Amino acid sequence: MPLDEEGIQVSQILYTEEYRSVMGLLRALQTNEEYSDRALFITQEAIRLNAAHYTVWQYRYHNIINLKKDINKELDWVEEIAIENTKNYQIWNYRQLLLQAQENPDPKREFPLIEVMLDEDSKNYHVWSHRKWLVKFFNKFDEELTFVDQFIEKDVYNNSAWSHRYFAIFGDAQINKKTITNDIFEKELEYTKDKISIAPQNVSSWNYLIALFEVTGNNLSQLEEFARSYANVLSSDADVEKIKSVPALEALVKIYVKSNPELATKGYDLLATKYDTIRKNYWEYKKKSISI
Repeated sequence: MPLDEEGIQVSQILYTEEYRSVMGLLRALQTNEEYSDRALFITQEAIRLNAAHYTVWQYRYHNIINLKKDINKELDWVEEIAIENTKNYQIWNYRQLLLQAQENPDPKREFPLIEVMLDEDSKNYHVWSHRKWLVKFFNKFDEELTFVDQFIEKDVYNNSAWSHRYFAIFGDAQINKKTITNDIFEKELEYTKDKISIAPQNVSSWNYLIALFEVTGNNLSQLEEFARSYANVLSSDADVEKIKSVPALEALVKIYVKSNPELATKGYDLLATKYDTIRKNYWEYKKKSISI
């Protein structure tokens, strides 16, 4: 079944003859819902030419299941493809489908691959997302904080690592019905403050800090003194030239929205006109929501 290239095309894709041939065969096999070794071979060739073709992966999965192929061997094959296509999301989704289809999936073969991939690119969002899925699937939260710590230590700006830290603590609490004690809160509070001292402008650590208060129900006003040490530009003794952290100013505004609307308004003005002008419209919109 040839590729449909008739009609007006705004931006025509110049397919190679090899690609046309492989995809034409693939379309014919899919239309006939054929599950066979030759269909598996064609999916392999199609993935070699375009590993991001989601429909091909889906068709390959149905072939593996219907032909009752060895899933461990398929996982080995996918591992090779993953290493060659590090930013490909479809590969990880396919791998998850295979693990779910196994009677006794083995976590020991999965996590080492993730570590290798993250050693190569510590901010690979697709790999972090897959690790999150694996942790939930196998319910293996015990070592996640230790694992993620090493990435934050290497690069405090690694937003994916901060996001995973949040999941390692609060995802575990939600899934396994654990209580976030005050000791855990205080420990995370000091940990995050320490990382902020290293990089005060780091949005990732400030977002984690704010989320820490929001998810535990602690009053954000407890952060006022800490935030002022990085952005003392709102109070009467303020010096608008002295600011170490724009995220700290944002945190102060969050605090003052309820407790001191006048200072919150001043903060939004400073963000809109001086410190975060690229989001001027957003800050002006937020200012309008304040009741003075």
